Parts: sequence; structure tokens; C-alpha cells
Amino acid sequence: MARSVTPWLARLVAITCSLQLAGAEPNSRLCIKNTGGSCLTTNCYSWRESTGQVTCDVGRCFCDAGSCSGADSACYSPDREYAVLGSPNVTGNVTGTTWYTFRNARWPDLVLRTASLVTNYNIYAVASVADPSKFSLVVPPTGQGQVPSFLIYSKHWGESVLQWQRTQAGHGTAGYTISCKSIGRVSSVAMPDLLTSIVVAPMPQGDGSPLFMLKSFRDNAYVYIGMATTSMSALPVYENDPGVGGYWRIDPPLPVDVLNRLVTYSGRRCSTMCGNVATVAGAASRTYGMASVFILAISSSLLLASA
Repeated sequence: MARSVTPWLARLVAITCSLQLAGAEPNSRLCIKNTGGSCLTTNCYSWRESTGQVTCDVGRCFCDAGSCSGADSACYSPDREYAVLGSPNVTGNVTGTTWYTFRNARWPDLVLRTASLVTNYNIYAVASVADPSKFSLVVPPTGQGQVPSFLIYSKHWGESVLQWQRTQAGHGTAGYTISCKSIGRVSSVAMPDLLTSIVVAPMPQGDGSPLFMLKSFRDNAYVYIGMATTSMSALPVYENDPGVGGYWRIDPPLPVDVLNRLVTYSGRRCSTMCGNVATVAGAASRTYGMASVFILAISSSLLLASA
């Protein structure tokens, strides 16, 4: 007697045997198609069709018929456009876009920047402000009453966005990385992995204006500059409050209507070597200290090699 095949296995076999890699539309700068939902063992659910349409393609839920994914992984019709902050239009033309910089609150001579090499996707901290350290902020539809989340695009790499990835999990812990990669790399990355949450830091600037933390949309993970970070180190990511090295000034200031919708950090606070908020004018330079750490590491290696 033939053995029965479970429904989910039959569905998986059917999907595997009918791969149509070109079936789903690819992501674009102002329209992310991959919702992050899975239809390997279930359907895409009707709630994803908020005002748009959803389709199952190779086990993944994509927005269809001109609709685009919101931050809530539901599909929205074209009239629910992605908002480019500071831009007079949302046509995808970057001419009118406001370019933002993220300056560190502990070491204000350093700004966030992407790599300048096509083979490197890391995020660094450097002293110079140039195209790799400028970003545009795009806000997808959020659903009713939700806090805005952001697609943070590089000016240097026009179709590349900050992405968060969980690198390992086990024993109740996980590691994370942040990078800047193409939105279409590896067959359309899912919306939740492309989104960054901007959170108001628990400590303000000296004049009372807010500082901000850059957080993974999925996880409680924040990018920061560490004491041992050098100019050639990819920036680390830390669970919970990483201290002032993880607080950032955003220039120019965010629009008031966006700022008023952000949430303030409310998790476990940093308790050791947290640092202080420095003023931009006359601040001690971190660049020399970073270079010293690197030179010291080289010198130590040479001494060990000659011993």
C-alpha cells in the first residue's frame, strides 16, 4: 500500500518542482516586494492584502499587481507611497532628497559611513563627511497608528540599504551584524531585514535636544562605536543599551511630525564604561585614539614575532 504524503510535504515538493525564479517582481528603491512572509506550509493570509495584492512565489509572500510591502509586511496599493524624508516628491529621483549624517555622541568627530569598495559591505566610523557617510531616509507605510520604520539608503551606493542580520543563535544568545547591501541582492531581501528603527536615546544632548539609537527592526540590537573600534573595524552591534557610543546626532534634524512619532528607549540601561555625551565644538578627537589602537596592535604583533 502506498504511504500517504503529508499536506505540507506535498506542498513543499510542488513548490520545489515548479521554481519560477522570475515570477515575482524584484525589490526597487521605493517599492519592496518581499514581505518577509512564508507560504511554504501555509498561504500568505488575507491580512497581508491591506490595500494591495499578495502572491506566493517559491515559498515566499510577495506583493503583486503594483502593490508594495509596508513595514507591517502587508501589501499596499500604489497610492500609499513610500515617503522620502525631506524630498518634495516620491518619484524615486534623488535630486530633491535630503541627505542625512549620523554623528556619534561620544566621539562627535566620527560619522557613520558605508564601505567605499564594492566587495565590502561593512559599516564604519570615520572623521570625513563624504558621499559614503550620507544617507536618505525612506518611510514605508506603517499600518494604522504604528511607529515609523526606515529604509536607510546610501548616497554612495544608490540601490543599497542598511541591512541587519542575526549571525548566530543558541543558549539564549544571538549575534548580529549591520551592513549595506543591494535591495535586490540574493533574490530580493525581505522587508523586515531591510528596516531600521530610529529610537530616541535615554540621554539627551547638553541643550536638551534628543539623541538617537539605530536599532534592528526585528531584534533588540543597536549599532555602536566601541572603545577598541578602529577606523578599519566594522562597527559592532550590541543587545540592549550600548552606552553613549551607540547614541547618534542626526543632521539635519528629523521632521517634527516624524520625531513626534518615535519611541524612547526603555530597556536595560548601560552600567559599565558607558561614556559621556561630548559637545561637537572642541570635542576631543577619537581619530588619534583609533589610530593608536591600530599601531599598538601592529607593534605588539611585531614584538611577539621577534621574540
